Amino acid sequence: MELLNIRKEIILNLKEDIPELVDKFNHFILKPLPSKKNSVSELIFNKKTENYPKEFIIKIFRTPNIENEYLTLKKLHKQKLPVPKILFYKAPFLLLEKFNGINLCDLINNNLMKVESLDNLDSEIKKKIIISIDKLANWLAQLHSNNIIGKNEDTIVLNKGDTRLRDFIYEQSDHSLYGTDFEDSYEGNHIDDIAWICCSLLDTKPGIFEVIDPKPKIELVNIFIKNYYNHNKNFHFNFKYFAERLIENLNIVMKRRNIKLSLDKSNFIDYISKEI
Repeated sequence: MELLNIRKEIILNLKEDIPELVDKFNHFILKPLPSKKNSVSELIFNKKTENYPKEFIIKIFRTPNIENEYLTLKKLHKQKLPVPKILFYKAPFLLLEKFNGINLCDLINNNLMKVESLDNLDSEIKKKIIISIDKLANWLAQLHSNNIIGKNEDTIVLNKGDTRLRDFIYEQSDHSLYGTDFEDSYEGNHIDDIAWICCSLLDTKPGIFEVIDPKPKIELVNIFIKNYYNHNKNFHFNFKYFAERLIENLNIVMKRRNIKLSLDKSNFIDYISKEI
């Protein structure tokens, strides 16, 4: 029923802008996509339209953040960072280019089930995962180095915000990586984004909530951070700030999932600092 209502909402509000939505010879289907805050779907026409691709992403914002995402995407697209092209914008609707490929979260986690170490993986799978992590580190490094706001002991940049593995699409054929979802972008310490990525590596299954010793995930955290700073050599890594943000993020995730647990900062910092 919810998808039917979304379909009606799209037709009612966009039929003047996209006539094919009510063209009886060009029906469309909606495939809902995961989103915590907004209504996000893949829209697929029966045939290609005059002004739009046959398939694209449509976001209906239920939050006031649409202009933030719109302006951030425009800025990053001009910088040639791999992000979706804006096809149409009229609040609360944002139509975006659809990328082919696999969600980075699924690419990593589907290959790590019941794996005790990265060294236990098939060599080709291990190589693919490590390449994808390096692509992620490079993508984030470009975002930050292209958008430095100021420097003191910590570099202040444009952060993507609430940065999760699921926000990235990986094209395995040419190792391209695309970033999506910028409604929470903001100016702040560059380590904020790094901590969110590491949180996503650690908390997504199989992670710290499923296994006693998530060694492969700790290894990927280590690889990600090292590669990020190899790409951004002039940025300084503040481990204390990173660890505090990581713990805060993990506690946010546990609250979202209704997990009745609070991580002890000192013990957990000691645990991860042995690897980083």
